[in-house]
Amino acid sequence: MNYSNLYMLFIAFVAFSSSLHANDTLVVDHNQYLVDHSIKLVLANTDLTTIELTCKESPPSVLLDGVWTLMSPIDQFTVGLKYQIKKQSSDDVYSLYFTELPLVSITTDSTIVDEPDVPARFTILSTSQDIIDVPIGIQYRGGWTQTRPKKSMEIEFWEDQDGSKHKDYSLLGMRTDDDWNLQAMPNEPLRIRNKTNYDLWRSINMLHYQESEPKAINGVHMEYVELFLNSEYQGLYCIGEKVDRKQLRLKKHDGSIQGELYKGVSWGVPTFGGLPPYDNQSIDWDGFEHKHPDEEVDWFNLSEFVDFAINSDDNTFYDEYPSRFNQDNLIDYFIFLNLLRAKDNTGKNIYIAKYQADDPYFYAPWDLDATFGITWMGSNDSLATELLTNRFYDRLYNEPCLDGGFRELLKEKWTALRVGPLTKQAIISQFMTNHDYLKRNGTYEREELAWSDYSYQSNHLDYLSEWTQRRLQYLDEILGGDCEHILNTPELDTDAHISKVYFDSQNFQLRFITDAGQDQADIYLYTSAGKRVYSLTNQSLTTIDLPPYLISGLYFVTLTDEMKQVTYRIVIP
Repeated sequence: MNYSNLYMLFIAFVAFSSSLHANDTLVVDHNQYLVDHSIKLVLANTDLTTIELTCKESPPSVLLDGVWTLMSPIDQFTVGLKYQIKKQSSDDVYSLYFTELPLVSITTDSTIVDEPDVPARFTILSTSQDIIDVPIGIQYRGGWTQTRPKKSMEIEFWEDQDGSKHKDYSLLGMRTDDDWNLQAMPNEPLRIRNKTNYDLWRSINMLHYQESEPKAINGVHMEYVELFLNSEYQGLYCIGEKVDRKQLRLKKHDGSIQGELYKGVSWGVPTFGGLPPYDNQSIDWDGFEHKHPDEEVDWFNLSEFVDFAINSDDNTFYDEYPSRFNQDNLIDYFIFLNLLRAKDNTGKNIYIAKYQADDPYFYAPWDLDATFGITWMGSNDSLATELLTNRFYDRLYNEPCLDGGFRELLKEKWTALRVGPLTKQAIISQFMTNHDYLKRNGTYEREELAWSDYSYQSNHLDYLSEWTQRRLQYLDEILGGDCEHILNTPELDTDAHISKVYFDSQNFQLRFITDAGQDQADIYLYTSAGKRVYSLTNQSLTTIDLPPYLISGLYFVTLTDEMKQVTYRIVIP
């Protein structure tokens, strides 16, 4: 090799680079940008704060894989703005964006499926951390979201090409681990609910064993990224941590079960709707999925607790539940569930965990997209006056109004939060911070470019703010009101002709004891969440057969005639 010629080429390149800077050419390192040739997009994550253009009259150039020229002069480069560029050797015009969001590139020769993991290559480019370029396993995740064109994924960092060994990495300031989620957020109008909701939860709740485990986190962290899959732009994603033993710092199996973790994946036992038999040979039990420990599956402890929550007599239940399920966590999650009006999260999309043997259980939230006035399909659901419960919460909410009882502690915590993280201003400020970050970086514009079914809704923040205001007003009345306040129904009226309504469990009937002055009325049966589940018109007030589809729980019976309306509580055990 002629080293003299090689040296001269190097000097020429340095001189060429210097001349480019002198003539307002921005040099973008190959580890700072990605290209999608199919939609003619160049996306760069580079620090623009050090760039100063000196020639305002002529278009500057950008050195990528060659010299590209801007189609018109500019004063400066700005994140989020679209610049039209053309390579000197081509007539094709590309759109160039600069973004503060990290760029993720995933390449694979395999077809990604639900299971198992297929081999791929993962690269993350960001000014906020060193480049990571490693092998991974990847698969699709989620249920309904897999039917959408834009799909969520989960990745596992590998040390080798076949995944026989895993390797931990820290991403974007989050925890060090080998397992990560890539959330597509296809049903979120502004792509801000999931991430913001976890931030809200962490501002509300602290684990009861936090002092013993300072690194434990009840609620994942998520960071926005922009994803390319096989060099095709996929738009905005959130890369995030998982709810698992490591996140919660649960005690490991030491020959016997210590920490426990279960995920509610569907309705059934997770809503305390029943107590079917379990099989310790299966990781599934009527809506629950066993997550920890890996060494042993034994449903006895959780089954015993569900049995207690459903079947224990009232005195035993109210005396013992605080030692069986952490009371602060119960209150925090009830507030959180209802603040968000997270209808998909009363049992499904929730974790139940235990730090160590003989500790109380606690809740850990998950999958928080269908919240703050939208459905799981992403459409608006403007109702803001429904209280969400499950059968366990029904019993808690019906606890006698005593000092230190669930209702009084709930009111105290709600009142404290309403002058802290749960003011309307504080909540909307968190949403705005995430929205403005994405808007400033031009992310919504590129999301529309990547997905034809997505359209940025400029008025959705107004809808979100208005819905939050109505929701807070409703919860102030319900959670911040007196303990005797009745959920979603008229106040109890004891000054009525009917002196007693009770549930006949043997015959599954309602029975009425009345004075002679009232013998018929319109009858409405509501769940504790305010949903009407049964009604009769001009019904004789003696005995009524109830429909067999009613599940156990707290109900309200409302009777209406020409004179008045009264409401009574009943419990179907």
